[in-house]
Amino acid sequence: MKIEHALKEYLLEIEVRRYTPRTIRSYRNNLNLFFRFATERLGIENVDEITLGTVKAYTKFLVGAGKASAYINSILKTVKSFTQYCYDEGYGGFNTKLAFKWCKVEKPVILTFTPEHVKKMLASCNGYDFLSIRDRAILSTLFETGIRCLELCSIQKEDIHDDYILINGKNHKQRVVPITPVLAKALMKYDMAAAKYFDLKNTDDFYFLSFHGRQLTNCAVEHIVKRHGDGIEGIRVSPHTCRHFFAQRHVQMGTDLYTISRLLGHENVKITQTYLNSLRDEDIINIAKQKSVLLSL
Repeated sequence: MKIEHALKEYLLEIEVRRYTPRTIRSYRNNLNLFFRFATERLGIENVDEITLGTVKAYTKFLVGAGKASAYINSILKTVKSFTQYCYDEGYGGFNTKLAFKWCKVEKPVILTFTPEHVKKMLASCNGYDFLSIRDRAILSTLFETGIRCLELCSIQKEDIHDDYILINGKNHKQRVVPITPVLAKALMKYDMAAAKYFDLKNTDDFYFLSFHGRQLTNCAVEHIVKRHGDGIEGIRVSPHTCRHFFAQRHVQMGTDLYTISRLLGHENVKITQTYLNSLRDEDIINIAKQKSVLLSL
């Protein structure tokens, strides 16, 4: 089967599997990069010509181009999924479950905000207008729950309950995150500000809204975080860094890794562990000093 025909069928398949439009777009782009290399450099046009050697050659090409290991593996993940689909359907390729090579990834060290940074960001939302109150509620939600940017944008009004928020996470997996007293106060102020600001106006059913009453986009939330994090240097100022801060602070407060992983919506704790690699030895010592093995006997 021609590669382009297999690609059309595969993209339809992942759409049926209810992959998000964003994921489908990413898979399409990654596969087009792989196919361009296979066609132009190796002369491959059919699926049955794709071998493990093809994948190795492409990996070597990306490494030579100076691409980061994490980036390379993100493309290889897509190539693996496509190749396995073609193999299972009898179109060619090879069984990736038996043999597949990944690019070795260095242990990442993710730097996050300090408590002083967070206090400064929250303090910058010091106005009494709708946008200031909304921004403080957004930052409070990111820091208090550790949810992803897209998850925050997707929260609907019916997802907000008295003591928890229902989160629709990646791969259509739902989970709940608690509403702490601090977050409850920020959300209460936002509810009152939104009711007054949008009085008699039609709005979307989403909880966090733009000043036009529409669903916030990822870019809008990223801009909000960057604006209130203006002046912070040496750290990536983004919604995902708020997520890292949430994870590290919970470790410092003594929350077990499994609970943190559940709250973050990770499939396994190994993903959560990467968020904690930048904890300093001093942080680890302070955590351990609060717990005595002998006193617990």
